[in-house]
Amino acid sequence: MKNMTKFRVIGIIGGILVTSLFIFVLFYFQNTESAANEPVMTESDGYQIATIQVKDDGFYPANIEVNAGVPTKLNFKKPSGFTCIKSVAARELGLDLYLDKGDNFTTLQDLKPGTYKFHCGMYMYYGTITVK
Repeated sequence: MKNMTKFRVIGIIGGILVTSLFIFVLFYFQNTESAANEPVMTESDGYQIATIQVKDDGFYPANIEVNAGVPTKLNFKKPSGFTCIKSVAARELGLDLYLDKGDNFTTLQDLKPGTYKFHCGMYMYYGTITVK
């Protein structure tokens, strides 16, 4: 009877370890397709659209250029829900955006020429928007 209990405990622990490993692999490799072919700047319906990838180690590209006087949409694209970057903010732009997995659009109107800084919610990762 003692042997049966010992094997049952080992089986439960092994099952927990295998399940944990499966969950880790599922999150780690979730949506890892490359964004190398995705353009950073596009235009649609009178807007210039800048796509900024949100990854585990920052924003890519961290510096973008847009044209002054053209309505601008920023798309903070988060390919995985499993990153420490949960939000992006820019005081000068009045931007404070919680980031979900996938596309996260925000619209900026009447941008004046200059350089505007943005950062993650924990002030660990930064980027700039240069308006020309």
